[in-house]
Amino acid sequence: MAQAGLGAQSGGYKTIVYVICSVAALGGLLFGLDQGFIANSLETIRRHYSLDVHGGETYSSILATGGIVGALLSGLFARFLGRKKSLLFAGFIFTAASAYSALLPPLPVLNACRFALGFGVGVASFVVPLFLSETAPAKIRGSMGTLFQLMITIGIFLIAMTNVLIARAFTNPATSLPLMFLTITLFAALMFLGGFILPESPRWLMLKGRKDDAIKVLRRTLNTEDEINFAIKEIEQALHGPQGAGIGIVMRGYFFKVLLVGVLLQVFQQLVGINMMIYYSPTIFGYAGMKGLLAAMTVPTVNMLFTFPAIRLVEKWGRKKLLYVGAVMMLVTMIAAGLAFQSIGSASDPSMIGSTPKTVLLISAILYIFGFAVSWGPVVWLVCSEIFPLEGREIGMTITTMVNWTFAGLVMANALSFMQAHGNSSIFYVFAGFCVLAIVFVALFVPETKGITLEEMEFNLKNGVRLRELGNQAPGH
Repeated sequence: MAQAGLGAQSGGYKTIVYVICSVAALGGLLFGLDQGFIANSLETIRRHYSLDVHGGETYSSILATGGIVGALLSGLFARFLGRKKSLLFAGFIFTAASAYSALLPPLPVLNACRFALGFGVGVASFVVPLFLSETAPAKIRGSMGTLFQLMITIGIFLIAMTNVLIARAFTNPATSLPLMFLTITLFAALMFLGGFILPESPRWLMLKGRKDDAIKVLRRTLNTEDEINFAIKEIEQALHGPQGAGIGIVMRGYFFKVLLVGVLLQVFQQLVGINMMIYYSPTIFGYAGMKGLLAAMTVPTVNMLFTFPAIRLVEKWGRKKLLYVGAVMMLVTMIAAGLAFQSIGSASDPSMIGSTPKTVLLISAILYIFGFAVSWGPVVWLVCSEIFPLEGREIGMTITTMVNWTFAGLVMANALSFMQAHGNSSIFYVFAGFCVLAIVFVALFVPETKGITLEEMEFNLKNGVRLRELGNQAPGH
């Protein structure tokens, strides 16, 4: 594999490639800001608006409802506005909604702002992986694609840290809550302004018949005319099929197969329990008698730090091996966390809880986040951006992103209530069961997409290659 920084040497990648991908991946920051925001602001929101546990779950999960609607419409935005303008649109909505939330409007209006935030994040969670997969060269498409998940984790960490500091410095919710929302506004505005320097996706430009503009973009990212001509030729071959097929493409056998893979990947990404840990980890640690910075910052810190290895491992190990490793780690740690809560039992006095179950729970949470951060976090979004043929890529990613938000909302809206109804340990065993199913699914159906161009993979798909063999370099092999 060619290394970065080879300048004009054929096979290397210009610095602008990394700049473009990094700025585009800031869209992931939108996603992370709101995931991390709830974890360490939920108690402040409850105090200011007098919410019970169910009210807190409802406010949290409204984001997912907006995400579903945003994902539903983002395919239309991406096709008709283009990838770049769709990102700018998402950034504007996010900035405006978070700024208005800082005014602490009545609860129904705050919920509407939360819905708008979800809408913006839904668009970004669709468009960013799509843009990255279509812009980055094949050999670094995996590592550039994982930048989306990295920016999610950085957003989670930044907002979690600032919310903890704000809550400690300003104990009055009427003061601290606006500052929390304004912090999101600042980060969102940076992403919005950064989006103006992005070029448009060359594949989208070709889809619109703007070949000259596509060549100009490729000249910014590739080194030689041979590389540019090869890229144009591959895209043109992929465009020979029917374009703009709409929702009807779902009924085509080859498309339905990869759609099922994408849908189930997104389902399992949520049903292994990640959003319970991201949104409610301070609350869950509180059930075990753990408070303070340890409870507030362990998950967001570990989540961010352990996503960095994924940028390298996704190209070195490949997508599929990482999915296996992550699922096994999450399975073991979810069982360990369940056993820790069983040991704690129904103790109502935190001082009566021993150090052993606390230690087991903390270590389990750290290792669980490690397992997710290097695997199912970045790899699912990456694979879903790679497996769909060009003419149906927006449709495929629209559906899979909506599925992600739907199941994220189910977890957010029910996790704490489920623990209350069935015992704190119960939900960890449920998520462990889904880890087992995820391993079986990956083994049987998920292809390895490392190092193959999107056009080669599309050729394999349309020629009837088995799902788990779509990433083979030789068509039909």
